[in-house]
Amino acid sequence: MKKFVPSWKRQLRREMLGAEKIAVLGVGNELKGDDAAGLLAAKALKKQMKHKTRSPVKVILGYETPENYTGEIRKFQPDLVLVLDAVLGGFKPGMVFPVDKEDIADNGVSTHKISLTVLMAYLEQALGCRVVVLGIQPQTLELGAEISASVKRSIENIADYLSGILRIGRSGFIKGN
Repeated sequence: MKKFVPSWKRQLRREMLGAEKIAVLGVGNELKGDDAAGLLAAKALKKQMKHKTRSPVKVILGYETPENYTGEIRKFQPDLVLVLDAVLGGFKPGMVFPVDKEDIADNGVSTHKISLTVLMAYLEQALGCRVVVLGIQPQTLELGAEISASVKRSIENIADYLSGILRIGRSGFIKGN
């Protein structure tokens, strides 16, 4: 039986309380179907936020090697890093859910990329920030596949929600959809 997953919007809003600067890191491979979900959500968010100047939000496209962007994240000095990624959680395709650190498989280190667990630990220790992963359940990760309709809807939902909530107030990110 699957464990209860709290509303991603409610949990994300809770995680964002008090954050003055947020880095959004989109991860994924555009050639592997729904694996591109996190990357495409970040691209959509970046497009929606392009008219905001001097924003306390930085959207970074990490593709398959998000560790290559740690310098850019470090320079920005966020209080919170929000990672958007396709995650196999055993849910219905397109479901958006917060990912517990303990549930992320640690696949170690290779010459091309490090595991998300190692990246999160590095960012938390080196920058003293919090790292939150928002997962999107893929339908297919097949090479050459198109983005599924359910994941496409979730990408739009995430971008719309984040662009609405990422407004700054005196005590951090507040108000929004």
